[in-house]
Amino acid sequence: KLSLILKNEVVYFINNLGDITALNVRDGSLVWQTPTQSNVIYQNAFTLKNSDIIFANKSIYFSNNKNEFFSIDLKSGIIKWKQNINSSLRPTVIENLVFSISEEGYLFVIDDQTGNIIRITNTLTNIKNKKNNIKPIGFIVARNKIYLSLNNGRLIKINISNGLQDNIYKLHGSKISRPYVFNGNMYLIKENGIIKLN
Repeated sequence: KLSLILKNEVVYFINNLGDITALNVRDGSLVWQTPTQSNVIYQNAFTLKNSDIIFANKSIYFSNNKNEFFSIDLKSGIIKWKQNINSSLRPTVIENLVFSISEEGYLFVIDDQTGNIIRITNTLTNIKNKKNNIKPIGFIVARNKIYLSLNNGRLIKINISNGLQDNIYKLHGSKISRPYVFNGNMYLIKENGIIKLN
């Protein structure tokens, strides 16, 4: 699975080993490459799960399930900052704030400039998770709310200002996808169909 960004005639992508690569789209020449894992062992490639890479504020952001969250300078490939967050979910950037949700369900709000964590909130506080088998699948930020989908078919609406749950919706009996927004409606994919929410 590759995640791509195309910006100013340069394509950026991450591979299974956690290397971020920038290539010129015209001739395929290497602009820069930044490895993010210190020991490149082939067996690690099977356990490393990277989030999608995203672009904002002249930086590339992504995280992985090895407790690493990166901000990388788009032009040079230099790591601007690194934070200890265990997440393979796609992050979101709004103005100078970076939002990420860990594999354990904690919402992290990070200062984009410094990499300092501003707030950590447990998003699964009202969910019974005795066996620790309930996991976040993906999230979006919309209308001052965060919508987080879980692998048990629930969708949590979270207040962005304090990180607390506003509501929990049961949409399906098993795994649902990350929420997507199109034309003012939210969509989630379940195993045999699509759920549309207004």
